Amino acid sequence: MAQALDALDERSLDILRRRWMDEQKATLHELADKYGVSAERIRQLENNAIKKLKAAVAD
Repeated sequence: MAQALDALDERSLDILRRRWMDEQKATLHELADKYGVSAERIRQLENNAIKKLKAAVAD
Protein backbone atom coordinates (compact mmCIF):
# COMPACT_ATOMS: atom_id res chain seq x y z
CA MET A 1 0.00 0.00 0.00
CA ALA A 2 2.89 2.38 0.72
CA GLN A 3 4.00 2.10 -2.90
CA ALA A 4 0.46 2.95 -4.04
CA LEU A 5 0.56 6.12 -1.93
CA ASP A 6 3.83 7.06 -3.62
CA ALA A 7 1.84 7.48 -6.85
CA LEU A 8 0.14 10.54 -5.36
CA ASP A 9 1.41 14.09 -5.15
CA GLU A 10 1.51 15.79 -1.75
CA ARG A 11 -1.75 17.72 -2.23
CA SER A 12 -3.72 14.67 -3.36
CA LEU A 13 -2.36 12.63 -0.47
CA ASP A 14 -3.30 15.37 1.99
CA ILE A 15 -6.82 15.56 0.56
CA LEU A 16 -7.35 11.81 0.88
CA ARG A 17 -5.91 11.69 4.37
CA ARG A 18 -8.04 14.56 5.62
CA ARG A 19 -11.20 13.33 3.88
CA TRP A 20 -10.94 9.61 4.72
CA MET A 21 -8.23 8.78 7.25
CA ASP A 22 -8.44 11.48 9.90
CA GLU A 23 -10.71 11.01 12.89
CA GLN A 24 -12.14 14.50 12.27
CA LYS A 25 -13.01 14.28 8.56
CA ALA A 26 -12.54 17.48 6.57
CA THR A 27 -15.29 18.75 4.29
CA LEU A 28 -14.81 19.66 0.66
CA HIS A 29 -15.35 23.30 1.59
CA GLU A 30 -12.69 23.22 4.33
CA LEU A 31 -10.14 21.80 1.92
CA ALA A 32 -11.21 24.24 -0.79
CA ASP A 33 -10.49 27.12 1.58
CA LYS A 34 -7.11 25.65 2.48
CA TYR A 35 -6.01 25.25 -1.15
CA GLY A 36 -7.75 28.31 -2.58
CA VAL A 37 -9.86 26.37 -5.06
CA SER A 38 -13.53 25.42 -5.36
CA ALA A 39 -15.12 22.51 -3.52
CA GLU A 40 -15.80 20.99 -6.94
CA ARG A 41 -12.07 21.07 -7.73
CA ILE A 42 -11.31 19.30 -4.44
CA ARG A 43 -13.88 16.64 -5.38
CA GLN A 44 -12.17 16.21 -8.77
CA LEU A 45 -8.73 15.93 -7.17
CA GLU A 46 -10.08 13.41 -4.68
CA ASN A 47 -11.61 11.28 -7.44
CA ASN A 48 -8.40 11.41 -9.49
CA ALA A 49 -6.35 10.38 -6.47
CA ILE A 50 -8.66 7.43 -5.81
CA LYS A 51 -8.31 6.33 -9.46
CA LYS A 52 -4.50 6.54 -9.18
CA LEU A 53 -4.58 4.45 -5.99
CA LYS A 54 -6.78 1.80 -7.59
CA ALA A 55 -4.48 1.61 -10.63
CA ALA A 56 -1.37 1.34 -8.45
CA VAL A 57 -2.91 -1.41 -6.33
CA ALA A 58 -4.04 -3.31 -9.45
CA ASP A 59 -0.48 -3.36 -10.86
